[in-house]
Amino acid sequence: MKLKCSLLRAFVLTAGISFATLSGAFALEASALFDADTYKELKEKGYVERSFFGKEKFNLSLYPDSPLGRMAKDNWPANKDNPTFVVEEAYLISKKELGNGNYAKTTIEYASKVLRSVSKLEGIYYYSNSEKKDAVLYKNAYCIASHNDETRVDDDTSGSAEGLVKYCILDDHTFGRARYTLHYNERPDEISANFVNIDSLKLGPIKGIEPGNLYITLVVSDCGDDMLVYLVTQAKTPALKIIKSTIYDSFSSRLAAIYKWFCSEFKK
Repeated sequence: MKLKCSLLRAFVLTAGISFATLSGAFALEASALFDADTYKELKEKGYVERSFFGKEKFNLSLYPDSPLGRMAKDNWPANKDNPTFVVEEAYLISKKELGNGNYAKTTIEYASKVLRSVSKLEGIYYYSNSEKKDAVLYKNAYCIASHNDETRVDDDTSGSAEGLVKYCILDDHTFGRARYTLHYNERPDEISANFVNIDSLKLGPIKGIEPGNLYITLVVSDCGDDMLVYLVTQAKTPALKIIKSTIYDSFSSRLAAIYKWFCSEFKK
């Protein structure tokens, strides 16, 4: 019996090491994805944020210097006026913390399934700065058959997400109910998702965000012992200084809520 137990422990240990090895088989080097100062800040704090409002010229600076990171940088169409508001965030989190040491989950394959699980966004909470309390961010969240067919369909989480285009409805606490197009790309070491609004969005008492003027992009990169999560929101909004802080608070808290949700899915 002792021999069997010893063999079982050896097998479990070997399996764990194998998963850890596989999880790093297609990994990026985090230090090579950023300039030295940004990487230092990211390692020290685990989180870095930059934002821009009403600038004619700006450069995204927190995207990982990787194929999908560079694609995220160029998501906003070159033929459109520059976005009025931009907020970008980068998180570097240990896989041990992210998946409670479960290397079977801390993979791009699993992250891909999470980013395609749109229905699981339903009911997540965020901090509403206007109400000064936590509130449900998305009252409803689900995929639909097409951009003009709102029939609810299941999340598509099988296989690779490379080149996948889906459509969904998000009923936002502030912006209201709207359809979005979702564009996915996947590599062995990265997964990205890009949400673009199909419908107009409410923005309080002023003119809202017109169709195609809100881009929310996520890039998840496997960095060996860590996972890098990059999020950026770009929006064409009224360039009024009186709403600058309101818009920043609104989008920043949403990105934080999405990141928190993403991490929570690895602990289930």
